[in-house]
Amino acid sequence: MLKEISKYWTSSSSSYDKVIQTQFRSKKTVALWKSLLVEGMGERSGQKVLDVGTGPGFFSILLSQMGHKPTAVDASSGMIERATGNFRHFGYEVPAYVGDAANLPAEADNSYDTVVCRDVVWTLPEPQKAYAEWFRILKPGGVLIVFDGNYMYQESRSLMHRLWYALSWVLILVTERRVRQRNQEDRSLLSGLPFVRVLRPEADEEALKAAGFTTLNVRRNYIPAAALPLQYLKYGHQNVNRFMIVARKELSHKH
Repeated sequence: MLKEISKYWTSSSSSYDKVIQTQFRSKKTVALWKSLLVEGMGERSGQKVLDVGTGPGFFSILLSQMGHKPTAVDASSGMIERATGNFRHFGYEVPAYVGDAANLPAEADNSYDTVVCRDVVWTLPEPQKAYAEWFRILKPGGVLIVFDGNYMYQESRSLMHRLWYALSWVLILVTERRVRQRNQEDRSLLSGLPFVRVLRPEADEEALKAAGFTTLNVRRNYIPAAALPLQYLKYGHQNVNRFMIVARKELSHKH
């Protein structure tokens, strides 16, 4: 299934890059994401960070601007190509490679201060294996920061929610110059993913504890409407499903 998912994200790389470029043009958006990263990582600069599922490289560029040392990995060759171009554009040399988030043999045990990912875990064929792999490569005391959501979980939608959803895509077309591309075949592929069929972040908390993480902090609806009004109009219909998890690998852990 990883091959099919990677192909889907490669075909979506141009559209997703437009999202990233729109976010970079907004100083408020950049400042908000940096503050969320600091909330999870703390203030110490120069941290070695693995940006898993980097997409077009948004987090790696922010982390570089913050004085950290990111490495970017993504299962999609198209995304890595976009990310590499963006790193060049912003003037950063970020190591980037195509790899499976749940199997990172190039990364040594206990080697990263932080692992970050945004809207990645829900797309993984083996999310529990990925959490265990990220635990392995984190140093004792290291932190995993997950931004994700219950995006395709089956639940009733009110008329208001459906109208908001329709409005959101009009605004996205106007501001980001992109249209909805997910067809029935894509939906069928994505709906077969394991973390699409479970209630989250509860399932994540169980998987993280099974992987060895003990200190968990879960924050729902982490982007307040007042902070980014346009962003809220475009993506706020997802907010009830969104969450941020900060999980720590204990200092006392011996691999």
